[in-house]
Amino acid sequence: MTTKIGLYRNPRSPTRPWVVRWYGEYDPATGKEKRYSKSFELKRDAEALQANQATEFRQDWRRDKPDEVTVKDFCKSWIECLTVRPETVKLYQNTVRRLLAYFGQNTLLRQITPLLAHRFIASVKSLNGKETLSSSTRHRVLRHCRTMFKNAVVWELISKNPFKNVEAPKVTTRPWHYLRPTKYKSLLDAAPSLRWKVLYALCYTAGLRKGEALSLLWGDIVKETNKETGKVLKVLVVIQNRNATLTMPPFYVKDNDARTIPLPKHTIAILEDLATYYQALETKSPYVLLDKQQYERVKVKWQKYQQQGRAWRNPDMLNNALKKFKRHIKKAGIQSSNRTLAIHTLRKSCIQNWANCNRNPETTRVLAGHSDLATTMQYYVQADGEQRAKAAAAIDDLLKETDAEGQFWARLRSG
Repeated sequence: MTTKIGLYRNPRSPTRPWVVRWYGEYDPATGKEKRYSKSFELKRDAEALQANQATEFRQDWRRDKPDEVTVKDFCKSWIECLTVRPETVKLYQNTVRRLLAYFGQNTLLRQITPLLAHRFIASVKSLNGKETLSSSTRHRVLRHCRTMFKNAVVWELISKNPFKNVEAPKVTTRPWHYLRPTKYKSLLDAAPSLRWKVLYALCYTAGLRKGEALSLLWGDIVKETNKETGKVLKVLVVIQNRNATLTMPPFYVKDNDARTIPLPKHTIAILEDLATYYQALETKSPYVLLDKQQYERVKVKWQKYQQQGRAWRNPDMLNNALKKFKRHIKKAGIQSSNRTLAIHTLRKSCIQNWANCNRNPETTRVLAGHSDLATTMQYYVQADGEQRAKAAAAIDDLLKETDAEGQFWARLRSG
């Protein structure tokens, strides 16, 4: 196969006299290699293409390229191919907005080099016009770009992923308020209804996200029984994707990580109280945390979203939940020590409790529904003063055991 990439001057074309010619792949139909050429006005532009083609030929990159793809066209195709929940699509759309704002819509995809990729990540700014950007958001943009351009390589639009070796600043996580069991029980006492108690119990004892708890169906609570005796062995809550129907919106699990969590007796008792309450009213809805009237409002909202072509998000199940939660926190007398308190704090506290009780971090990761153990350890598990004191006390206990063992052997030898 001919490997020469020639640079020629065409005297017949006064406007674009510089021509680059090269051969493509072997064509079985003609028995010859395909021929390609491109003309330029300036010699330096022609030399740049010649050098680029020579580099790609040495890397054994294919020679018959499709039509050049712009950043805009690639990003549009990428978004159309996404099969993730609406919240994730929106985050990818934000990354696309940043890419187009920095590189421009008509920039060719292959023109984005590792150097330009590094400069882009370093210069990423907030979409609301603020100069500062959190390190976690910068990392998310980098993860998105790595994933997107990795697929561009798979789609054979570029030969290498320019974002593959780009590094972002170290993520700094802010301390969050760990809600101890005594404070959690104070929150339960301050909750005005059984539904709120169940919401808080599911988040604090099963680690459910707010959207997961609000979208939970009674059918998602499964009892495992002994086949011979019929005795209930354990009660599980199943978190998994659910397709939409005409009367029920869809449910999306974050990162598509379906999971099953065993419920403690404490939560089972509150759920049974809620089920008994609904049976007495004879107005039970398919949702655990929605009464009949709230379910009817959700149906109306879902039908409206369908007519408008809007994407459904899990938190759309209930409005003003955070405002009411803060009211309950205040009533319970819980202070946050200048740290943000939200319903998600209950989930974080649950994961912290799991981490404190389980020696195997993988168990905590699976129960939390994280795809990566690093996420569990970095964002959800923190070491407070009490845990540090327990660690020091554990060392003391080990040393005491060693001292006691040494004294035993000393007495044995002297006797």
